[in-house]
Amino acid sequence: MYLALLFSVTLIGIATAVAAPLWRTMLQREKEEELLFRLGEFRQAIAAYRAAHNRLPQKLEDLLEDKTQLATRRYLRRIYPDPMTGKADWQLEQQVDRTGAISGIKDVHSRSPAIGLKRVKGKGERYQDW
Repeated sequence: MYLALLFSVTLIGIATAVAAPLWRTMLQREKEEELLFRLGEFRQAIAAYRAAHNRLPQKLEDLLEDKTQLATRRYLRRIYPDPMTGKADWQLEQQVDRTGAISGIKDVHSRSPAIGLKRVKGKGERYQDW
């Protein structure tokens, strides 16, 4: 009886040890897909803001609620948190004109220096390059 119980516990331990890395990889892939989705949402919102105003937004909050026209327009529902860091602390890529003045946000990147499992065409290996 105890021998069968000991064998069962050992078998469960081995199965768990094998499954843990697979589970971790699956979670990382899901986070990468979510990161790409959120970056796409930010980039679409920046492009729509630029098309409507002929200029770039000065801060991410400008994309949440635009009251400069008759009807309030929302380019984003909310400032999404970075799935890699868990915080809404995005690295903002600023557009600088010829005089050196910042004219607005032209892109958003993750602050995570980790290397991704997925390879994004035309981008670097690190999440902060996507």
